[in-house]
Parts: sequence; C-alpha cells; structure tokens
Amino acid sequence: MAHEKIVVGVDIGSTKIAVIAAQGSTSGPRQNNIEILGFSEVPVPVGAVVNGSVENIKQVGSAIREALQEASSRSDLDIGIVNVSFGGTHVKIGTHSDGVIRPSASSGEEVTQRDVDQLVDDMYRAKIEPNYDVLHVLPMEFVVDNSPGVREPVGRTGIKLGGNFLIISANNQSIQRTKKSLADADQNLKCDKMVFGPLATSLAVLTDNEMKAGIALVDIGDHTTDLVIYQDRIVRHIATFPIGGRHITNDLAIGCGIQFENAEQLKKEYGVAVSADIPLNVEILVNFLAGRPPKQVLKKNVGLIIEERLKEIAAMVYAEIIKSGYLDKLIGGIVLTGGSANIDEIEVLFEKVTDMSVRVGYPENMERTAKADAVSNSSFNTAIGLAWAGLKLIDPRVKSVCKAPVVATTVIIPKEKPKEVKEPVKKIGTFWDSIIGKKDDSLGDY
Repeated sequence: MAHEKIVVGVDIGSTKIAVIAAQGSTSGPRQNNIEILGFSEVPVPVGAVVNGSVENIKQVGSAIREALQEASSRSDLDIGIVNVSFGGTHVKIGTHSDGVIRPSASSGEEVTQRDVDQLVDDMYRAKIEPNYDVLHVLPMEFVVDNSPGVREPVGRTGIKLGGNFLIISANNQSIQRTKKSLADADQNLKCDKMVFGPLATSLAVLTDNEMKAGIALVDIGDHTTDLVIYQDRIVRHIATFPIGGRHITNDLAIGCGIQFENAEQLKKEYGVAVSADIPLNVEILVNFLAGRPPKQVLKKNVGLIIEERLKEIAAMVYAEIIKSGYLDKLIGGIVLTGGSANIDEIEVLFEKVTDMSVRVGYPENMERTAKADAVSNSSFNTAIGLAWAGLKLIDPRVKSVCKAPVVATTVIIPKEKPKEVKEPVKKIGTFWDSIIGKKDDSLGDY
C-alpha cells in the first residue's frame, strides 16, 4: 500500500486499557479505511484510574505494559510511539475569541493556511485556570475584518484575522501522571498526541455525512457521560456530566442487596433499558456471597432500576442539547457509545426521552478481517479513534487541534521474526428515590 502509516492508540479507561495497532493509507482509494493489525484489552485495578484521571502510576503503567506487549505480539510490531486518550471530570471546556493583525495584509496578500495555523497556535497561550494546560483548540468560526461566521478564511483578503474557539484544558498534574504511566510502562515509549477521549471516539464511529448533517455523540463511560455536537463537520459544543455506567451498577447493587461485582455482571447479562415488556414473575438467581444460597432477583426490578437511571442520563443530555442551541440542526440525531451503550433497547429509551433518532455507534471504515471483527464493539471505539487521529485531522481546516506533540521521531517497525497471530481477545471479566426511597450518599448529589 502506497504511503502506508502504522499508528497505535492507547485508551486509558477507568476499568481497562485498550490498545489498537492499525495501518492506514494517507492517499489513494483506500485512504478512508484502516486495517487492524493488533489489539489488546487489559483490566486496571479498582482505584487506579478514578473519574478518568490516573491515580496510581505504577498500576496503570503495569497494565499499559501488558496491553502493549499483547498488541505487539498480535501485530508483529515493535511499538515505540502511541496516541493516548485523556478525559474525566478534571477536563474543562470553555470558549475563547481572539484575533491578530496579519503582517502580510499591507501587501494585499490573501489569508494563508500559515496565518490560520498561527492563530490557532496562539490560542494555546489563552488565559485559563491555574494548574490547567490547554490541550485542544477547536475553531468554530473565523472572522476576517468585519465579516463574522467565516468557515474557510484561507483565500480571503483582510487585515485582521480572528476566530471563536472551543478550548479543552486539563489539570496538568493529571496529564503528568498519564505521561509518567507511559514512562513506567516503557522508558522508550513516546507520545505523539494526547486526544480527548470523546473526540477520538467520534473519529471511529461517526460518518462524514453525519458530521456534516449535524450529530450528537453521547459517550456513556464508567464515571462520566460526554456529549460532543458536530454540525457542518465542525465541533460546536462539548459537555461532560459526572454520571455514568458505574452509577447504574451501584443502583443495582443497592436495590438487589448484592455486591458491586455481582451487580456489574447482572447489568451485562440481563440489563435492559425498557422494562415495560418484562414479565413480573421472571426471577434471576445471583451468587452474591460465597457460602450463601443464591439470591432471587426479579428481572422486572432489574429493568426498572436501569431504566430510571438511563432516563436521568438521557434527560440531562437532551437538556444540554437544547441549551447548546443546536437541537433543530442535528439532522443525524444521536449516536450512543461507551460500555453502557451495550444495554439492550437503550436506543429505544433515548428516542422516547429526546424524540430524536438514535443509533448505537460501532467502528466504521475498517477492512473486514478476523481482527476487525474482534474489535467491532464499544470497548475499542476510543482506541480505534486514537489510531485514526494519527491518520486524519480532527478539523481539516487547521494543521492540528492538538497541542504540539511531545515527540514524533520514533517509528514503529515490523519485528524481524513474525510471530503467530492469536485471534481470540481476552474477556474482562442515586436516582433511587422513585424506586426504594433512598440513595447512595457516596455518589454525591447523583
């Protein structure tokens, strides 16, 4: 394949590390597809990553090391450079407007790509909160002299070039812990890009037509739910809510009187988002404690508990979409992703709450191979998106919306002696007042 490029994404989640090694083309008829070369999924100990932020560098570093070794074995690659995700409640989203006087304007030259990239680069020095670093600058619209709402400024004439930007910043201590985890995994490992998780996910599951028509990506993670709104292929709005799949599991643990781990398994095996059609007399036996007889749990109650929490999440998302001002512009509706997007009939519930079209997002534009089939689920969406971030621009109007890479000199090369590819992937193993009249104070107001 001409102009092939090998890229590796490392998704650091609250429950697991997911790694994808992929190969794509930067030109030619196959430039819109990627081939999955290797993958891995390794659990992280409880508490090692909290609310999307690395807390235990050694534990996370060890999990990253294991995940990279497994992906390397499957792909026959020596992995030296990666794209890494960041996210969580410490991430802040803001807007900023600024402009510059173009030095070449006096000679009558048109706005160039260099002018635009320089303006974006200047935004990384925008004044934000202490101890926070700007990691992404996303232009929403440009201003050339007195003409606002300019989508493509290159080629226009004017003295002043400005713009309105979405600024994504993150706590610098959290980012440093992420980098230290990579160093703990491998001292020679280099980070090319750090990408906000939901932005990476959008590269994997959204189509170009959806981004143009208007679409809302809803990523229901373990601790948080993220919303990213695209319209006319531009990121228009981002929001994060401190509620996610863990809250659903905790609701089940309290309501059914079982341990958290049992509740998680119950959610995955029997969870359903719409409870109306569940018979009243269907029971589930849960082995909740060693040495005790199984507990009988009504499947109807399981459905009711999950449904109430998901209604809350859907209502919060819908309210934020209205607040953004883009409700009437989202022709594509909503795309759901994240672990909880696997709950049966979740799209039906979201459609009822929002009155919008809804689909569950899975990775797009992958060459159909056994490895691609193994990662065609929500667990790998962000890692696949991180691989895409090394092949295409998040916003094609600018050189990059990511902060300057830490280093981009190390290459990934095939191993001299190919190893046998192993196809199977290892499996990893409130809103309560309306149901039981109490809530879990450990989860705060939620």
